[in-house]
Amino acid sequence: MDCIICQAIEEKIPTFKVYEDEKAVAFLSERPASKGHVIIVPRQHYPILETLPDYIAGHMLVIANKISMALFEAFGAQGTNIIVHNGGAAGQDTAHFMIHVIARYADDRLNFQWQPRQLSEEQMATIELSLKEQAKSIGNFENEKPKPIDLDRIREAEVVGSEKKSPDKQEAKEGAKEGKKEEPENGISSRQEENYLIRQLRRMP
Repeated sequence: MDCIICQAIEEKIPTFKVYEDEKAVAFLSERPASKGHVIIVPRQHYPILETLPDYIAGHMLVIANKISMALFEAFGAQGTNIIVHNGGAAGQDTAHFMIHVIARYADDRLNFQWQPRQLSEEQMATIELSLKEQAKSIGNFENEKPKPIDLDRIREAEVVGSEKKSPDKQEAKEGAKEGKKEEPENGISSRQEENYLIRQLRRMP
């Protein structure tokens, strides 16, 4: 694949990696806006946000939060911008979804402000109705698929567990047998009977 981000994930090109797990990777940006500009990307190739599974999107946002905290601790950042360029019109120049976490400092001269547009109440109401209709399915979140259950490993673990328990049970049974002496039917033990006979012999002339 020609995706430069995928090549970076596979370590085919040099990068400055700060974090990785089974779902996502975080690098230092090669074109940083400030000291501590980190990009977070999914390990699998997803070009835009709409193709990203919900559970990976949530996982990446958690990482962005932790990276933001790390920037405060490591560099004394006074703020962070968490930005997504989703689509060409939004400034996305690489066909691999990413989240930018940018450390902010006083007088860093970065400007993410825009000139507000004035909309009428009618226009706002029309936008609201359109979005409400499309937002009805937001609650249907895509969960991570459960991993297949390995029945062979479960059976093997059960067998091993039963083998470990068996010797203990056997020892316990044997110990119980040794500790418990058989009682005679007449209620007199062999030792008591022996002492009685000795006393009787002593009385004989």
